[in-house]
Amino acid sequence: MHAHILQHLLQIDRHGPRMQLGRAGLFQFREEVRVLRAPFFWSCLIVVLAGEKEILRGDGVLRCRPGQWIAVGAGQEVSFRNLPDPARGYFAGLTIAADPAWMQRFAERYAADLPSRLDAAPVFTADALCWKTLADYVEQVLLPVHSPLDEALAEHRWQALWLALARQGVARDLVTLPPENWRERVLRWIGADPAAEWKMQDIANRLCVSEATLRRRLASEHTSFAALLADARMDRALYLVMKTGQTVQRIAEACGYGSPSRFTDAFRARFGLTPTALRGAASPVPSVQEAG
Repeated sequence: MHAHILQHLLQIDRHGPRMQLGRAGLFQFREEVRVLRAPFFWSCLIVVLAGEKEILRGDGVLRCRPGQWIAVGAGQEVSFRNLPDPARGYFAGLTIAADPAWMQRFAERYAADLPSRLDAAPVFTADALCWKTLADYVEQVLLPVHSPLDEALAEHRWQALWLALARQGVARDLVTLPPENWRERVLRWIGADPAAEWKMQDIANRLCVSEATLRRRLASEHTSFAALLADARMDRALYLVMKTGQTVQRIAEACGYGSPSRFTDAFRARFGLTPTALRGAASPVPSVQEAG
């Protein structure tokens, strides 16, 4: 099943509007790549389609093989290594984000129907229904966008996928909506424009609290305004490096850095490799036949 889905995804422009509509992305790497502390602002489902993905944790390594799924809860930092498939020559993984607006509507509609207990294991093997709803979702992402109804249908199929996960009893951090915290409120503003010269007072004003109150509330969640600003900029940087052809200088500007060298240093300090090294490991688009 995973090879069939990979074949479909290789047929479309992964930088185009359909992938944006579906909140989905296909990531490919021709070389082994290790990324440290990648931020996940929103919950995310990762499906390994070719090669292996290792989740690096303090208590060991979780290995996710082709066809296995990974659930990453909102607010986590994940260090990982992508290992190319020796036969195909590349790693491929599908990511599906839990869009905040979609997740809110899902919770309002289905929270009372969800099982009281869901498995929190990050790596799991999906059942047949999960694979079927994932395939339906991918098919929707492939369709041309003609009207707002296309987005409504994409959300409907996304909901079916999330319901299938709940029915199997897995992916607790994906299918349940935690109470909104101050971290998320700040990131909502910063994430809309990471390049802006944000000050804590700017965000405090938007949240209708004093700067001192915002500082205390972020401290109670073990974070700070400076840390969230850096997270938001690095999150945008990671996406732009892996999913666009923009120059390092353009990406630095889009992420609020005055010079490419300062940006490169910050990127390497955060993720363990330079933007150029990460982009060099990325795969050129293979032909459909390569998905085999």
